[in-house]
Amino acid sequence: MKQMLVTFALGIACLGAALPVHADGGSIASKVEELGRMDYLKVADLRAVRKDGLLRVQATLSNSSPANQQLYYRFRWLDNDGFTVWEEEPWKPELVYGKQDKVLNVTAPTFKATDFKLELQSPNNSTSAENPGNVADKPPYR
Repeated sequence: MKQMLVTFALGIACLGAALPVHADGGSIASKVEELGRMDYLKVADLRAVRKDGLLRVQATLSNSSPANQQLYYRFRWLDNDGFTVWEEEPWKPELVYGKQDKVLNVTAPTFKATDFKLELQSPNNSTSAENPGNVADKPPYR
């Protein structure tokens, strides 16, 4: 009986580790920060789970244009209170081919991360009308 209870408890613990993480119960829009408006690229799906104590994120990016689109992304890792728990990551380049999806799989660099923000920018972003030419809207060119 004791062994059966231990097995049951371990099964529940493993199941809980694979359930999606919803730190604030938010939507994709609440997890994504676009620097400028991306006309052809969008985050089509976003999933997060805690596995082996680390937060793992899978983002599916979709390109609606027939042309290839350059993209730069980085993650901001947060704790339960919304504070940053890791240093700022460098921008990572990614190419999304025309009319294709690209899946990004990322693991948090620390056990302290319980939430995240995905920051995106593209050379083809539109800048806002209220703030044209804002440096934050510019892609990280060499």
